[in-house]
Amino acid sequence: MMIIPIFLSHPGQGIGFKFVEDDKCFVFLTDNELTFKHLGGLDYYDYLDFASNADLLFHDAEYTEEEYKQTKTWGHSVYTDALKLALEARARRFGLFHHNQERTDLAIDILVQHCIDVAGKNDTRLDCFGVCEEMEIKL
Repeated sequence: MMIIPIFLSHPGQGIGFKFVEDDKCFVFLTDNELTFKHLGGLDYYDYLDFASNADLLFHDAEYTEEEYKQTKTWGHSVYTDALKLALEARARRFGLFHHNQERTDLAIDILVQHCIDVAGKNDTRLDCFGVCEEMEIKL
């Protein structure tokens, strides 16, 4: 197995990872603000390149656009920005990760359905889902 690190855009930094084994790739980017570059963080296109053609991408999807107006610079992404990354990277599966602790399961389901609808309109086969505790995924 090959494990490749990348610096994240978050106050105090952080590290994301790409795990590659047997031609399968899992990219894990949490605590990553895609539209604001923190000290030590990288540009959007660096994360796009890193996630390119991932079989599975987990990305920070904590906020809605409305919530982000109050939380910009806190180190977390709007779920639609994370979706954009998944679509542009041509990921096969996209797991919305790092949910806002105030969000209910039903509200998460609504965000996931919005991602599914957007992916469908973009004529992609991107599989979108909300990541939950104790979830197991086989690549």
